[in-house]
Amino acid sequence: MVRTNETPIYRAFQPRRPVRVANCSGYLCDPAYRMYEQISHGNVDFVTGDYLAEMNMAENAEAHRAGNHPGYISTALEGLSRSLELLAEKKTKVVINGGALNPEGLARKVDELAKQRGIALKIGWVSGDDLISHTGSDIASLRGDLPKHIDSWNLDLQLPANIFSFLEDRSIPIVLSNAYLRAHAIVKGLREGADIIICGRVSDASSVIAAAWYWHSWSATEYDSLAGSLIPSHLIQCSAYVTGAKLSGFTKYDQEIFINPGFPIAEIEADGSCTITKHESTSGMITSDTVVAQFLYEIQGNHYLNSDVTAVLDDISVSQISENRRVSQIYLQFEDSVKVTGVIGLPPPPTTKAARFYHAGYQCQILVNATGYGTKQK
Repeated sequence: MVRTNETPIYRAFQPRRPVRVANCSGYLCDPAYRMYEQISHGNVDFVTGDYLAEMNMAENAEAHRAGNHPGYISTALEGLSRSLELLAEKKTKVVINGGALNPEGLARKVDELAKQRGIALKIGWVSGDDLISHTGSDIASLRGDLPKHIDSWNLDLQLPANIFSFLEDRSIPIVLSNAYLRAHAIVKGLREGADIIICGRVSDASSVIAAAWYWHSWSATEYDSLAGSLIPSHLIQCSAYVTGAKLSGFTKYDQEIFINPGFPIAEIEADGSCTITKHESTSGMITSDTVVAQFLYEIQGNHYLNSDVTAVLDDISVSQISENRRVSQIYLQFEDSVKVTGVIGLPPPPTTKAARFYHAGYQCQILVNATGYGTKQK
């Protein structure tokens, strides 16, 4: 599903029920079985997954060019391989960025597996994030002109004097250069009937935004709805962070709750408001505290920039719908969900995030000690 153009997407239907989007991966090392778990433990409309970090993209780039790495993430392939039959049976769609450096390669591999098993699924991919051909292959090609940093407007930000010293060696190769693509191409692929869409470097939120955008048939200028969907994208993107793995107040709860916590689900309404929940059969917890802990992670401020929309967070509201409750000493029943409302949308910025990687800098080892309360549990 090669990105060609960005045809306007118009509302074609009346508002539908909330779309249920389940996360199956928050980073490279989340296990492949999570995709199957999210599909098999209950009904979801979409499974999305984030497999990429800047580090593993750069680490694999040179190996991929040398023919020593497939370019895509192995756990993404394994998760899809485990889940193909169930995806077809339950008609659950998948949008993931596990294609990494080679989304076409992963899409063709999954298509091959599906055909071998006699499973009828339409599989596409999104490409176009590789900027090497536009930016050049070494520091000299930058002509000494770097794009402005996202925080360059901040007059209180003091940069070290040697931060750009790497530019002095003009022969340093650029290992990788990527733009973070928006959701448009994914939406187009879904509208064309794709069951599985494999992406490379899209924005962290693009997969979930695209699922809600397609489901509710939003237009590209329904900024309140798009901004609303950006927040659940951010909340479920890091897998178990929102189901308790990032909660600083964990000492107040039974510790077994945090063993192998389940991954989250976002139920996104037509107006962009959402409910964060999870499958009842899984461990972990979702409370206002766990949602706020993840919400504050990597947030830019009260204006949250994304490639498709700007979310204004001044009046965001997070409210608990239900609580976990202990049924017995050996069985935990979970009825937890949190409602998030009040997000306002503005047009997206005129630019998108981009990243360049080069050989320079320093490597160090850090020892981290557990401090404060609950050191044994930590």
